[in-house]
Amino acid sequence: MMDLVQNSIEAEATEIELTLCETSEQVEFSVKDNGNGMSKEIQNKAIDPFYSDGKKHAHRRVGLGLPFLLQTAEATGGRATIESKEGCGTMIRFCAQAQHMDLPPLGEFASTATMMMSQPSNSNLRIVRKTRSDHYELSRRELEETLGDLNDSQNLILIKTYIGSLEENLEKAG
Repeated sequence: MMDLVQNSIEAEATEIELTLCETSEQVEFSVKDNGNGMSKEIQNKAIDPFYSDGKKHAHRRVGLGLPFLLQTAEATGGRATIESKEGCGTMIRFCAQAQHMDLPPLGEFASTATMMMSQPSNSNLRIVRKTRSDHYELSRRELEETLGDLNDSQNLILIKTYIGSLEENLEKAG
């Protein structure tokens, strides 16, 4: 997820939405942006692990993010899709069986979300987190308006604590 959000930032997106939905049966997430988008030709190349456009990382000869995502989806009985239009943005969707042994753990989402929110960027990242019975939403823009500098250590602690409490509420709701 973090790689996809970073891709959106590098594609000059001003609006990025990460939606993560977890149930006992399924884990789904999508990253949608209004960035530069990709032509069909570039989309086909982007899923090749030995392709890199050389623009983002001049010395890198591989691009493993999307190929690993597609491989994980296939290995877990799920699916991953890429929808993109040059000049209009991109949406990546991922879905997998929640209990599949090859599904990497999500880890502690509060820390992950805090790191994504604190990325230096002009993008507004919006996170929508859902379970079967509850959800929450937060946006970088609202956090900045409320707290100010999102890289201030005290603000990072507040953000992580806040997201942690939202995660606890999701768990309690079942």
